[in-house]
Amino acid sequence: MLLGHLLPWAAHPTSALTRSGHELSISTNFTPGAGIFLNEWFLLPLWASAVLIALAAASRERGVGRWVGLGLGLLVASLGLPAYPHLLTAYANPDYRLQFFLTLGAFALIVAIALRGPLWTPLHPILVVACAIATAVPLVGYFAVKPFIEALYRGPIGVGAGWWLTLLGVGLLLVSTGAKMSHRIAPKRRIQSSSGANTDPH
Repeated sequence: MLLGHLLPWAAHPTSALTRSGHELSISTNFTPGAGIFLNEWFLLPLWASAVLIALAAASRERGVGRWVGLGLGLLVASLGLPAYPHLLTAYANPDYRLQFFLTLGAFALIVAIALRGPLWTPLHPILVVACAIATAVPLVGYFAVKPFIEALYRGPIGVGAGWWLTLLGVGLLLVSTGAKMSHRIAPKRRIQSSSGANTDPH
């Protein structure tokens, strides 16, 4: 998902007009009419990837690996901050305020995950699925802003490899989480069935 976010979403024959998911998060608010879909939505795959990195690191035993994962998660999330010099006044600037505070929220969640360690079983998959759903939002939203980008470019744009790779990441995340949950639930059902059979008076 992270790689897909950084690769082209808005495909165009001219490389200068090709836009990655990350570039769309910067340019959408400055595209006439495209404000129908906030530019911050395009940063959801970035923040979700950072949280998933933190979750993976937290599943390890306490040690260097966990703190390296924490650092990497924070580094990825920091890409969601407004660029300098807008960063200096982002907290008070309506154009960057939401992006600034959402990135700080991602920081806080990553640190909380790292300090907490492995999450209890039901919460972990819920958070993973939430990351997948959040990442799917801009995948749909791209088609809301696509007509306005085409109007600005005065020509058609395609769906780039980054969009498809992000979609693949979301799909794999949902499938793998579903498979893990089924694997964990199945033994419990077998045990319950076995217990029921042993207590059957007949």
